[in-house]
Amino acid sequence: MLESVQNYSELAGLKSSPFSAKIQALYKTYGNGYKFADFWVQSPDTAVCMVDGNLTAECTENSDFDELKQFLNFIPYNTLLLDEKFCRQLGFENLESSFIVNYCGNANNEIIAADDNYKGVYELLVSSGFELGDYSSFLADFVSRINAGCAFLTSLYSDNRLAATASALYIGGNDVLLGAVATDKNLRGRGYASKLVSSLASYYGKEKNVYLFCREDSLAKFYEKCGFCIKGRWAQIKNGY
Repeated sequence: MLESVQNYSELAGLKSSPFSAKIQALYKTYGNGYKFADFWVQSPDTAVCMVDGNLTAECTENSDFDELKQFLNFIPYNTLLLDEKFCRQLGFENLESSFIVNYCGNANNEIIAADDNYKGVYELLVSSGFELGDYSSFLADFVSRINAGCAFLTSLYSDNRLAATASALYIGGNDVLLGAVATDKNLRGRGYASKLVSSLASYYGKEKNVYLFCREDSLAKFYEKCGFCIKGRWAQIKNGY
């Protein structure tokens, strides 16, 4: 039965996945103290969160999909992010999907420098095709996660110009979801993005499982060169489409 999460320990039993990382990181950041954030748990391995109208679900083969379908029909939401293999069990077919990759390279103690050029990073991501909404909302959410120890931003510069960026977007108990990877279009092909991604993955891979969502299937080969292996597929459903 889906019930509101009252304590982080209720999410500690989620299996290793990028969806678990996101749900756990968001709960650590916001908990039950904000009207725009809600968290539900169905069983030790099944949970759902909603922040700003966007849902993320962690499911397994043992999840009660009939209850989840009823829940999704009842609650208003904008998007739903989940493992693609469970979409049909929830009645979804028209969706956006691509690869989940998991770091399988060698972890080490490489030092990575934090960056706080949030405006520059936002502009680079938007120019690279990321849909982020307005800057103030992006900044508030990102900085909240960073301050909670649930996100990390790093970048590279060339002649004092922002060249590339990458982030640990969601740092959960046992898993990390990397993302927001972009390079200035005039500086591509120099290995900046791969260096950042490899450094983040290697650093967090010492203690956690590191995941990343490919935005396009064609990017899988790029991430394989950074030490990642294809793990599965993510899917995003836009409500009403």
